[in-house]
Amino acid sequence: MKYGLLAGAFCFAMGAAQAQIILSEFMINPPGSPDIGREYVEIRTHQPNMPLTNVWVIGIDGDGEFNPGNIHWAINLSSYSSGGNGLLLIRDGAAILQPAPDTATTVVTINEAFTPAGMGNDSYTVAVVCGFRGQPGDDIDLNDDGVIDNPLWDFAYDSAGWIDGDSIFPGITDQQYTAQLNGTEVSTSRRAQSDGFWEPDAFVRHGAGVWAAADWGRCNPPNDNNGPFCMNATNRALEGTMPEGFDRLTPGNQNPGYGPAKVGDVNGDGQVNDTDLLAVLFRFGGSVTLGCYPAEDLTFDGQINDADLLVVLFNFGS
Repeated sequence: MKYGLLAGAFCFAMGAAQAQIILSEFMINPPGSPDIGREYVEIRTHQPNMPLTNVWVIGIDGDGEFNPGNIHWAINLSSYSSGGNGLLLIRDGAAILQPAPDTATTVVTINEAFTPAGMGNDSYTVAVVCGFRGQPGDDIDLNDDGVIDNPLWDFAYDSAGWIDGDSIFPGITDQQYTAQLNGTEVSTSRRAQSDGFWEPDAFVRHGAGVWAAADWGRCNPPNDNNGPFCMNATNRALEGTMPEGFDRLTPGNQNPGYGPAKVGDVNGDGQVNDTDLLAVLFRFGGSVTLGCYPAEDLTFDGQINDADLLVVLFNFGS
């Protein structure tokens, strides 16, 4: 029994490193026009102020009429850290989206961050990866069959995406790659209507296994082109029990269902307890080998040692 418990903890600890960063929210098709300047991607780290060395956010086009598996855009976050609340918001323009981001959030503004035309409003996958070594235009799906046969990263933290379901040419198939990128697919079966499929405008997480993908419109039309954006009452796919207040997007703010990132919380469950202590112990003496900080490296020095144990112990019970 004791052995089984320790073995289970070991397996959990080994997997924790790839779960320390999540894709918490992204807008791919803002209501109205133009899209450019109003799209965004938000990520969340378990640790506040986490250096994002060698962490990338990438967009992968899945449209079968063109080149499924094509790297559409790629953003290197090595120069940044998540904010004091664990959030980092990537913006493609200077216009502030409503509600305005939390002052503790790291906001990265890159004009035309997601290409001059913005993200594609078709079959698409957004992913957070470690050690990306490609560039826009590279192909990760050489056979266009939905299987990644040319991975250009060391590992994937998280992803989300969908197939739009509107391919018009016989024998042409759209693709998405979330299952191979530790992520979440918004399947066509959850978006079927009598006249076809609706395509999500945005995706948002509200806790482990809890998410929403939907069409999003202006909460107060017609004068709020920069938000706030509210969820469509019918064109939506929901997973898990949604917390109160989940019906609008909150770029750069904690999503309902999450609390602020906590120092010493290795597994991201909002607690600092025995599980986090075990995770550090089972990786004790390890070092960074893939260029991204493991979840158990709580001091971000490339080592898992006494200093990391002390971080957990000093924050134990929070």
